[in-house]
Amino acid sequence: MRIFQNHINAWHNQIPPASYCRVVNVMNSICRKKHRISPAEEGRVFLADDGKSRVFFCRRRRGNQFKRGVMMHVDQLAGEYHLDRIDVASDGVFIDCGANIGELGIWARERGLRYMAFEPEEPEAHCCDLNNFNGRADTRREALWKETAMIPLYSKPESGDSSLIDMGGAIRTRIQAVALDDAVNLSDVPGTVILKIEAEGAEPEVLEGAANTLASIDWVAIDCGHERGVSRTHTFVETNVLMQDLGFRLHRAQFKRITALYRNVRRRSCGPPGSSESALNTR
Repeated sequence: MRIFQNHINAWHNQIPPASYCRVVNVMNSICRKKHRISPAEEGRVFLADDGKSRVFFCRRRRGNQFKRGVMMHVDQLAGEYHLDRIDVASDGVFIDCGANIGELGIWARERGLRYMAFEPEEPEAHCCDLNNFNGRADTRREALWKETAMIPLYSKPESGDSSLIDMGGAIRTRIQAVALDDAVNLSDVPGTVILKIEAEGAEPEVLEGAANTLASIDWVAIDCGHERGVSRTHTFVETNVLMQDLGFRLHRAQFKRITALYRNVRRRSCGPPGSSESALNTR
């Protein structure tokens, strides 16, 4: 099985972009998947199109996530972070830590939120620019961290994973990291402010670097899954303690992927707790 998978991986990476897209589209048609893909920018990125919406992506094996339609994938991703549970007021801000290709930017902009994206990996950051900023390089090529400094980044290009925590078997480079407290100013934002964090195991450090800014944030959605370091531990316990200390309360959580949504109880814009407060989903 492992040998077969290695052959599949090699095929994904080595076949020319146009040929790859033709083969995938034939299979998509046979399997009645909604999207079709095409190469863009001389094969440096790909475009998924379902006839209604389109999105750029850069890792070939990630294209299948649009099989039920682009917006279906965007809404599903938002649901995994419990964003569909938020009553959003427009003219706010959505801060995306670990933006990847910026799918949640599409979700945020549809709701009248200004999108601020942080993504240290250049291929993903470029796609985020294409998907949200008309190709302008507005995605910040920085990793959020507990302080502003040059630090190591550990990357696995074959899977598109990257982390500021050594996860073993990764390529080490150095990148600019920044504390959220040094990166944004949220004063006088009239609408809802949401922070989403997917830091591949570095979620506690991102929160440490955002201690002051969090006072101006209404909601924090966090992926606390099994991604920290070589042992691939989750970060829910450490993250939950930090959020409680910073004046947030758990609003929703699910423990399959381990994602949690926190409400800032000191912000009036969040409104009073509803009947769905602290609802847990253990599926």
